[in-house]
Amino acid sequence: MKKITLATWLLLLSPAVLWAEGEENETSPDAPAGAPSVIQSDVPRVMPTPQETRIAGLVNRLSENHAHEIETLTAEGEEFLGLFRESESGDPQGCVVILHGDHGHPDWPQVVSPLREKLTQHSWCTLAIEIPDIRNRATPVQIQVEPTQDTQNDNTPELPNEATVFARIDAAVALTQDKGYSQVVYLGYRTGAAYALRYTAEKGTTNQALILIEPRTSLPVSEYDLAQNIERLRLPVLDYYFNRNTLVERFANYRQAAANKRTNRSVNYTQIDALPDARYDPAGNKRLVQRVWGFLKQNTNQQSQRKELPEFEKELFYKSPID
Repeated sequence: MKKITLATWLLLLSPAVLWAEGEENETSPDAPAGAPSVIQSDVPRVMPTPQETRIAGLVNRLSENHAHEIETLTAEGEEFLGLFRESESGDPQGCVVILHGDHGHPDWPQVVSPLREKLTQHSWCTLAIEIPDIRNRATPVQIQVEPTQDTQNDNTPELPNEATVFARIDAAVALTQDKGYSQVVYLGYRTGAAYALRYTAEKGTTNQALILIEPRTSLPVSEYDLAQNIERLRLPVLDYYFNRNTLVERFANYRQAAANKRTNRSVNYTQIDALPDARYDPAGNKRLVQRVWGFLKQNTNQQSQRKELPEFEKELFYKSPID
């Protein structure tokens, strides 16, 4: 085999090298001398809109058989979706406003859909509302350090989209009142629970109830900061979580400690580690509904559900004895 000399290699490679250099130095006619090449395209970029896509798909799915549930609400000049279901009894107790988790929707199959459907069988109406997605989810994780007593203050940072979500809750409550329901329960799932907790704490809500299911927070609000809102609550609370790991347990401990510091002990705070119920199947959903309904039955103003039997003319059922 003949040896290939260095000069031969240079001759073989030179066309490719010259072609590559020519392409790198190629610029558009209008570009200034020495400017790097820029590939231009007239095709507009399409930004993904995952929430709009999810909501449009949900509306399309429900429109065929459940169009009567679809409500269009407005807050801050922006329309958003609500799914309303009437109580299936003649003596409704009130309405449950349901907040889904981040990147979900008002008929999310885990937790949200079973509760919004089944609670109506237990004398409650339900209104599940659309919550905006939390942007910039790639924010670096910050190590949470429990502050000392001296460093604690009341300047707790807000959750992302907090003002928007609060305005939507206000609009949801107004809708339930327009439909004749005077008693409202706030129920949140995951980040929806964080919004519900912050809302009721900030508003000083009383004479109603709050249900937190698998609560999760979002930066810049740490788990410790979010838990401190429980100390300010003035209404009964069901804290329903799934103790899957030490981080979840620590967050639950923060919430229980804050509840223990409340000065108003006349309202109930119930924390349940419901890990066995964390099965998204009919059995798990049934137990979840039963526990939520049981809590509401014991911790809300219950209207009388026992109706007096109507009076009938006795002659309809028996005849008087013959004289």
